[in-house]
Amino acid sequence: MSSWREEVLKKFQNQNSALVLVHDEDYLLNDELIVGQLKEYGYDLVRFEDSVSFRYLYEQKYRRREDEWKLIVYTNEDCVFPYEFSQKGFSLSIQIGSIFPKFSAPILRSMNREDFDALFAVHAQYQGSSSDKETLEYIVKQLYKIPYEMIDSEVELYKLLLSLHYRQKEVSITVQKFLIGQFEKVPAFKPLRLEELISSSAFFYSFIEEQWAILAEEYNTFQNEQALERREEYESHPFANHGVRRLMNDLFLEGILSKVKGVSAEHLPDWMKIGIEVEAKQGDIRHKLLHINEKIDGRLADIKLYKDWIEIAELAAEYKYNAFESMDTGYDEEAEKVMMKVNHSFQDWMLKQFHTLTSLPPFPSPKMVHHIPHTIQARKTNNEKVALLVLDGMNFVQWKQVKNYLKDYDFSFEENGVFAWVPTLTSISRQAIFSGNVPYTFGNTIKTTNSEEKYWKAFWENQGILKQYVAYQRGLGKEDYNRNTIQALKRSSVKVYGAVIDVIDQFTHHAVLGEKSLVSNLSLWLQTNYLVQLLIDLLNEQYTIYLTSDHGNTNAKGVGRISEGVLVDQKGERVRIYSDRTLYEDSLSKINSIPWSNVGLPDDYYVLLSQYKEAFVTKEENIVTHGGISIEEVIIPFVKVQQK
Repeated sequence: MSSWREEVLKKFQNQNSALVLVHDEDYLLNDELIVGQLKEYGYDLVRFEDSVSFRYLYEQKYRRREDEWKLIVYTNEDCVFPYEFSQKGFSLSIQIGSIFPKFSAPILRSMNREDFDALFAVHAQYQGSSSDKETLEYIVKQLYKIPYEMIDSEVELYKLLLSLHYRQKEVSITVQKFLIGQFEKVPAFKPLRLEELISSSAFFYSFIEEQWAILAEEYNTFQNEQALERREEYESHPFANHGVRRLMNDLFLEGILSKVKGVSAEHLPDWMKIGIEVEAKQGDIRHKLLHINEKIDGRLADIKLYKDWIEIAELAAEYKYNAFESMDTGYDEEAEKVMMKVNHSFQDWMLKQFHTLTSLPPFPSPKMVHHIPHTIQARKTNNEKVALLVLDGMNFVQWKQVKNYLKDYDFSFEENGVFAWVPTLTSISRQAIFSGNVPYTFGNTIKTTNSEEKYWKAFWENQGILKQYVAYQRGLGKEDYNRNTIQALKRSSVKVYGAVIDVIDQFTHHAVLGEKSLVSNLSLWLQTNYLVQLLIDLLNEQYTIYLTSDHGNTNAKGVGRISEGVLVDQKGERVRIYSDRTLYEDSLSKINSIPWSNVGLPDDYYVLLSQYKEAFVTKEENIVTHGGISIEEVIIPFVKVQQK
């Protein structure tokens, strides 16, 4: 465990109080490893947001068992805990200044917590003052390894930005502003929109794709008829630089950059051909899949945090999507082997570490689906209109398909991944999205989705937006598109819009030919342009659009139906749920299944999950389904949709 974490944990190691109240205004407890260690000490962690919510949770979960638990209640605000708890608990505060005394505290507060390991290492060698300026200059050079004084050409700028965005390095806004200020002094960068290029991956990748397309078209146009010096001009283009080319090759191979369509690759130099859309050759597909597989192996060997699994989920989805697109059954079989390898490790991680996610806050980005409305609310400006579209049942493979279709209509995307609630059922995970709460708070409605509109409006009313300005719809996408049926477009007063498009979930439950038929049906639906037109109309009405799912789906084979009659409370294809612990334990001894902790679930909610690739349906029946803990079911996209 890194030293900075040890400095935090020292405050809890010899603590005798069963209730510890923590003021953590620097978000130091927003760390997966610290949360995991505190849970090993026997503590539950609860984030205090307001007295009403906390008292409800306390009465429901802790009041009756006060002698059985140890509880840490932490707040990230300058607030006062309720008097009753202040009297019975021990209060303490943790601050960033005590961990990094040499650095400027305001600068550190703007940094990402994932950088603190490296920050602690470079902090020891720091000899400067604690001023903002000196701290920032030192961090940019020593932590991010950015020699900003030496970056004075497009080649060097492209190398830097490709590296930052490709590694998904979340550079803090303070560092972004510092770099923008430095680069604005460089004459060669005057025509560039530096702020967007540095701050937005979606904008940067769109810019690169556009510049790449211009280069390819112009090279084709002039290659036969222009003078030698013009050809040399193209060969000296920043994209021709070996360092830039190497990074862009990876982006094309992993599907992050889209290849240019409608341009012949015949007369282009070899180094450009990887970025040109041509009829797929077996050798090209093989090269791409080998690259992704190697990348997955590298990530699996170095899993540290939940974010690592999101990156693996994206890579595995790209592998599987390309295997489907190749129309070669051999690649399908290889994709299944890749998914088996990934899920062997992922299942182990889920059983050991999933509980740590439930204690992390929704800022700066959501970790779990119930964080999504909180994240949107935190990002929302006063008069901004927001729309959340939930594509029910969409996993990352289907997102790849949706994304590639939408890109042809000049959309761009800020992509992330979030974890669904387990079991990955619609009535649990989708209600968590629209309520902004963990499932144990809606135990009375956990078997149905009929209360989603009530929860959605109640959440936003608690944020100060009256119900009449909030709209909710579900069951969209099965009909021809008509903007007059969309509440966000029909009512000009709407400021917050939540909608469920459930065609993918419908396709999933009717995918009699497996995932290939799901791909085919989704392709046909996308071609109706229902989603395209909905996004265009919402953007034209000045909505900021977020797109997500409630859970994913996976392919499974039946191991035989299990007959328990009324003894089982809920019967799913990949999950069985019991309300009686004795019945649950008896079934666990008889059924080949995975017992799931009821973290975040109601007290009388006991879950058995099927093994990976298995389902509790007729023996040997192949289905596409959900409910379990495969990476395809659990990690789903959370995307901000923009126009290029």
